Amino acid sequence: MCRSLSKQLAYISFLSLLAQACTSALGHPENGPIDSHADAGADLERPGDVAKSGKPGATPVSGDPSGSQEPPPNASAGAPRPGDENPDTNPAPQDLGDESGPGAIAPGTNPGGVSVECSGNPGVSPLLKLSTVEYRKTVQDLLSALGLQNASEALATALSSVPDDSLGDGFRSLDARISSEHIKAYFDVGVAVGDPLLTDPDALEKLAGSCALEDSLSESCATSFLSNFLKLAYRRPVADEDYTEYLDLIANRSAAEAIRSMVIVALSSPRFVNHFEIDGTASETDPDTLQLTSYEIASKLSYTFWQSMPDAELFAAADDGSLATPEGFAEQLTRVFDDPRTKETLWQFWSEWLRFEKFTGFETSRPAFQALTSDTNISSSGHDYYADMVQEVRDLTELFTFTNKSTLADLASTDVSVTRSQDLAALYGVDPYDGGGNYPTLPTGTRAGLFQRAALLVSNLEQTNPFHRGATVRRALLCDALPQPDPNSLPPGSLDPPVFDQAQTTRERYAAKIAGNDLCSGCHDAFSNIGYVLESFDALGRYRTKETLYDEQTGDFVAELDLDTSADIVIGDAPASVTNALDLNQQLIASGKMEPCLAQHYFNYVARREVEAQSGDECVVADLAQVVADPEQGLKDAFRRIAQHPSFFVRKVGAR
Repeated sequence: MCRSLSKQLAYISFLSLLAQACTSALGHPENGPIDSHADAGADLERPGDVAKSGKPGATPVSGDPSGSQEPPPNASAGAPRPGDENPDTNPAPQDLGDESGPGAIAPGTNPGGVSVECSGNPGVSPLLKLSTVEYRKTVQDLLSALGLQNASEALATALSSVPDDSLGDGFRSLDARISSEHIKAYFDVGVAVGDPLLTDPDALEKLAGSCALEDSLSESCATSFLSNFLKLAYRRPVADEDYTEYLDLIANRSAAEAIRSMVIVALSSPRFVNHFEIDGTASETDPDTLQLTSYEIASKLSYTFWQSMPDAELFAAADDGSLATPEGFAEQLTRVFDDPRTKETLWQFWSEWLRFEKFTGFETSRPAFQALTSDTNISSSGHDYYADMVQEVRDLTELFTFTNKSTLADLASTDVSVTRSQDLAALYGVDPYDGGGNYPTLPTGTRAGLFQRAALLVSNLEQTNPFHRGATVRRALLCDALPQPDPNSLPPGSLDPPVFDQAQTTRERYAAKIAGNDLCSGCHDAFSNIGYVLESFDALGRYRTKETLYDEQTGDFVAELDLDTSADIVIGDAPASVTNALDLNQQLIASGKMEPCLAQHYFNYVARREVEAQSGDECVVADLAQVVADPEQGLKDAFRRIAQHPSFFVRKVGAR
């Protein structure tokens, strides 16, 4: 196992060295650079079971920070410093495989209660940094747990400077990149939290107790502070090595400066900014599979559904071991999932899966667009229109997840309208929902389900793009791979929209562009016809039976042409002839492909990696797909269930 961890340890060492360099460079000007060595190095050697040994790390989260406590017996300045370890040296096997950290539980423990017949272990999980969303929420929740809720402007600025993760072609959580900008931002956050402690005695006392108001910081005062602060920051009990390193920061500093230094070092530490998951016990049959500790389970549960650190109840359940029991885990899973923060996390999943951030806004300055929208308010409030469209999707997914026991097919076929927006309701031809009684229903024969709502159909121009619409359905909703052509092999202008022709509909122009081109047909045959069927909706997502053409330069009316929305499509195993968007929607539902696709995307979002072929990941995805299609279970149970599989409680390590 230790060999398979070598690349991950090299990453940790790299991050540690960057943190040290940044901390040294940006130390308090009045006090000289901070010698930051309280980083991940000690954690690469498995800490002892502090809670069982009776060391100070066993202090509960709710302990009084002002209480006195003797430092651990080996907390001496002469102890080896983890930062001095050679990043190219693999640790000895016993350091990572033969000992277990605090909260260790027996390999094979599955408190989730779901057992799926499956061949193969879970896929390899790389070492992960906190996503930017997770990092910001964790800092805020940490300060709240410490009684320091009043965020300063400097902290808000520092948190905003942490680079946003890229949405790319998947989810933001899949962006595992770490850069010097991250390190500097982490350090700046620590400074923004630590600096006020030098001038605000009340905040210092609240954080570290009255003993921190003395001129110098005693080891007992520092140890008492660290036992609570580091347990929250590191999300597990404090190890002897942690005390050793942080107590070194007392020398040549006032009490306030020492606490400030400890705060900065901790918030820059790889133990804080990463999901470590290396403290568990290795499986006897597969030494690369680690059984997570109770503290790691608490963190995984909270970050899965809250995108933040565990709260006091989760820490307590990890402390007393109940989180590793079926009853205790079920209680916490129910509580965590029912927390409002879970809705925020699941909405981020839907929003990123359906790529709402990719919309660049309406081109309201174009004369043709102004003509298309002349009977709306969109030219003066384009952003609000799109925000209303996206809010409708959020309201609809939450209704069918948390209020109604619904399958994905229910969500994909519903005709209820939940929008409260006068503007969007007018586009649909319904009354806005007033918040009480029955929901309005969409006009018969126009559209159905989640995936034919305006937010998924709009274009920023006055013209639709059937190629884009069809490809989106294939990739996002069906998880079908579409080959990407080599741009260098395409004829000039191949990627440009077809030239406007007042005698042709959009479908006719797009079809003519690829007609007779064998290079294009191999890919376009898979999605173009889907896009042609969706020509039932204009660039605003309004239902239509005719296409109105406007002059692009003047906005003058040009023509009104009949639409042809019929097509032969293949979704699943058999070809089908459809005549309109409702037929298409039924084919999508009947194919049985959307449930596995949602399950796959949700797995990627939660696990923060792709499904590994021929591994236990495929079993999890297949099981979630069955649940989301089961009327007795449905969306809510599927979203919860990912935390009940045996794979949720282990980590497969390996070089990546």
